[in-house]
Amino acid sequence: MLTGPDELDKANPEPMPAPSATASRPILARGRSAVGIVLTFFLGQGALQGLQILIGLFLVRKLSVEAYAQFGLAYGFQIAMGSLMDFGFTSTIVPLVGEHRDNRQLVGRYVRAAKYLRDRTFWILAPFTALAFLVIMQRHHWNWSLQIILVLSVLLTLYSSGRVAYFSAPLFLFGRLRQFYAPQTATAFGRLIEYVVCNLAGVLNAWTAAGLNALTVTMNGIFLEKKARQHMEWPKEDDPSTNREVLRYILPATPAIILSAFQAQISLFLISIFGQTTNIAEVAALGRIGQLFAVLMTFNVVVVEPYIARLSRVRLLSTYLGFIAVTAILSIPAVLFAFAVPAPFLWLLGGNYKSLDSSVGWVVLAACINHLAGLMWIMNRSRKWLFWSGTILEVALLLTVQVAFIALVGVRTTQQAVLFTFASSFCYIVAHGYVGIYGFLKGPRAIQPTDPYATEAK
Repeated sequence: MLTGPDELDKANPEPMPAPSATASRPILARGRSAVGIVLTFFLGQGALQGLQILIGLFLVRKLSVEAYAQFGLAYGFQIAMGSLMDFGFTSTIVPLVGEHRDNRQLVGRYVRAAKYLRDRTFWILAPFTALAFLVIMQRHHWNWSLQIILVLSVLLTLYSSGRVAYFSAPLFLFGRLRQFYAPQTATAFGRLIEYVVCNLAGVLNAWTAAGLNALTVTMNGIFLEKKARQHMEWPKEDDPSTNREVLRYILPATPAIILSAFQAQISLFLISIFGQTTNIAEVAALGRIGQLFAVLMTFNVVVVEPYIARLSRVRLLSTYLGFIAVTAILSIPAVLFAFAVPAPFLWLLGGNYKSLDSSVGWVVLAACINHLAGLMWIMNRSRKWLFWSGTILEVALLLTVQVAFIALVGVRTTQQAVLFTFASSFCYIVAHGYVGIYGFLKGPRAIQPTDPYATEAK
C-alpha cells in the first residue's frame, strides 16, 4: 500500500513532456541558413570564377606569347608580393573574432588593426617591390615605358588588394556573400567587355591588360568597404593594443608566410631567371589550369573557416577529418582525367600551348595537393593553431626539397618548373598535418585579447 507522497510519485511518475515544436526551429533555421550560404557561395563564386577564367583564357588566346609573358610575370609578381605584404594580417580577423561576431565594436577594432598593419607594410615594401620587378624585367630587355606602366599597375593592385582583403572579412563573418560577390562579379564582367573592345580596336597588350586589372581591383576595394562598414563600428583611431594582439597571433607563422608568399609563383620566377621568354609564357599559361581549382580554396576561406572557428570542440575532430576525406576523394577523378585526357585543358589554353600535354597531369596533381594542404592550413588557423614548431618544420622542408631539386634537376624548362611545384607541394601536407595533430593535442596558443569576450570558450 502506498502511503506517502514519495511513493505516490514513484508509482505515478509525470509523463515526459512532448518535444516542443519550437525547440527544433533554431536547428532548422541554422540548417536553412547554412544551405543558403553554401548555395549563395556556389552561385556567386561560380559566376565570378567563371568570368575570371574567361578573362584569363581570353588573354592567353589573344595576347602574343611575348605579351602574355609580360602580363603573366606582372600578374605572378603581384600575387607573390600581395601575400608578402599581407603577412597574414587580414587572415587574423575571422579567428580572433571567433564566435563573438555580434560584437560590432570588436569586429571594427580587428579590421582597423589589420588595415593599419597591412597598409604600413605596403608603404615599407613598395619601393623594394618596384626595384625588384624592374630588375627582373630588365633581363628580358623590354622597353622602359612598358616596364614603368607594369610597375605602376602592380603597385596599384597591391594596395587595392589589401583593401579588398580586410573589408571582406566582416562579410564572411556574417555570411553576407551576396554583398561580397555582386560588386566583384559586375566589375569582372566589365573588365571582360573592356578586353574585348581593346582587342577589336587593336590595343590589347600587356600594359592595357595589367592596367585594367589594377583599376578593377581598386573599384572592388571601394565597393566592399562600403558594404563592410554596415556590419561593424569603425573605431575613431588606431588601437595599439589591438595591433599588438594581431602581431602576437600571427608571429609564429610569419617566417612560413614570408616564404610561402613566393612559393605560389616561385616556378615562374625561377623560369624567368634560368629559362626563356617562351618558358615564362608556358608556365604562366599552365597556371591558368590551376586557377580552375581556385573556387575550392575560396570556399575554404569564405565558408569553412568561419564555420570551423565557431564549431564546438566536441564536433571538431569528426568535422576536420571529414573535410579532408571529402577533398581527397573528390581530387582523385580530376587527377586521373588530367593524366589520361589532357586535350580539353590544352584546348582552353589555345594553339600556342598544345605541346604541353605531358605537363597537364602534374599541374592538376600539384594543384589538388596544394588545395588539400591549404584546407588544413585554413582550419588550423581558424582554431588559432599557429606554432613555431610548425613554421620551422615547413620552412626546413621547403628549403631542403627545393634546393635539392634545383641542384640535382634544375629549373630551365617548363616541365622542370612543373615538377618543381609538384615536389614542393608535399612539404605543405606534412607541415600542416603536423600542426593539426599538435593542435588537437595541445589546443590553441594563449593570446591576451583586447576584449574579455574575445577569449575562446574553453
